[in-house]
This record gives sequence, C-alpha cells and structure tokens, in this order.
Amino acid sequence: MPTSIETSFIDNDALMLRAVGIGKTFTLHGQGGVQIDALAGVSLDVQRGECVVLVGPSGAGKSTFLRCLYGNYLASTGTIAIRDDAQQARHLSITGAEPRDVLHLRRGVVGYVSQFLRVIPRVSTLDLVAEPLLSRGVDADEAHARAAALLARLNVPERLWPLAPATFSGGEQQRVNIARGLIAGHPVLLLDEPTASLDAENRDIVADLIVEARERGAAIVGIFHDEDTRAKVATRRLELTPPLRRTTALH
Repeated sequence: MPTSIETSFIDNDALMLRAVGIGKTFTLHGQGGVQIDALAGVSLDVQRGECVVLVGPSGAGKSTFLRCLYGNYLASTGTIAIRDDAQQARHLSITGAEPRDVLHLRRGVVGYVSQFLRVIPRVSTLDLVAEPLLSRGVDADEAHARAAALLARLNVPERLWPLAPATFSGGEQQRVNIARGLIAGHPVLLLDEPTASLDAENRDIVADLIVEARERGAAIVGIFHDEDTRAKVATRRLELTPPLRRTTALH
C-alpha cells in the first residue's frame, strides 16, 4: 500500500519537496560524546515555482536544515522526500536512501549553492561551470557556450575563464559557484547565502537569476543575509527558531 508521502507526490504533480518533523542532533565525540540539538521538528512542503526563504537568528539551524535537505547531513528525526519522476513512487526518500541514489538525484534534480566554492585544482573556470551539463550528456560546445554566457552575465571577466579559480577574489569565486549551481536548471534549488560576499550590483544580478529560475518552475529553498534580496526572490518565508538546547554527555 502506498505511503502518505508517496500518494502526495503521485496526486500532486506540483509538489517537489516534503520535509516532515526534521531534527538534527550532533554528537561531539572529541568532547566526551556531548550531544547538541541543532534543529527540531521542522516541516516544509515546496511546490514548483515557489521560493521559500529561511529566516531566523543565528543558531536557528537554517544551514543545518538545508544540508539535511541535500543529504549532506542525515536527519536524526523525520523524513525528507524529493520528487524524482524516474522512480516508480515519483519521489526519493533521502533520509533512507543509498548514497548512489542520492548522487543520482543531485545530478538530475537537486542543485545546491553553498557560501564557498570547493575549488578543484587545475580545472579551468569554464570547465568547472560547464561540468554539470557535461555530466548530463550535453554536447561539449553547447555546455561551454552556456557556461560562457552565464559567467559573462555574472561579471566574471573573460580573462579568468581559462584559469582555475583558486586564486580568485571571494566575490569572483562566489559568482563561479553560483554559475555552476544554476547552469543545469535543476528542478529543486537549495541556496545557502549565495550572495553573502557580493556587492550590490552583483547581488541584484543573482537575485534576477533566482527569480528567473523560480518563474520557469524551480522549487527553491534559500538563505539570504540581505533583506532586499529576500524581498525580491521570496514567495514566502519559513521562520526557524533555535531549539531548546539539550547538551547531554554520553556515558
């Protein structure tokens, strides 16, 4: 018999992401096994064409929640399911999925932009941005042309495209990171402060790209430190509050 989550994705074609009762507890093994609750009881549905902005004070678990949605952190409690029409059940429950299935979902469905670019040594900026398209079978010439167009729009100078971005400024690296995260047009986008190191002009460009992704039907969950950017991209907000901090030493 189908589960309630399964029927949700089958019956509602607009539903892209469902998180129910998500909690995350970290165990500090180097400090006597102390356990710290970072997130408790967070639930969220996101449909096509929505941009849900996470708001709340530092320590509320905003980045932790995004990492749970992406599968970088395994949620301690609750379930997370993301639409995957390649599956018979029309979704993948990432809280219980095999790593290979999560990687497959990331390749075709879920894009993630973090605050920092994880630089691949000796790989040019153009190749780095084109790679998500190449991994999906896009012709190399087309992939590089699309990467070049996106880098130009993000004001990354053409003289930098043949270079590896390890020595770029923080703002340049962030724009390369954004280009890599957005180029494939993933149906679900998770954005962890993508504009944090950008000036006002480039923040506006990134906000425009996010609005365009939303308008084409992407389901977006994001964190933005700038209120103007939040106001521009959000269709609604989800307020997170710090959980009651339980710090328990394991014996």
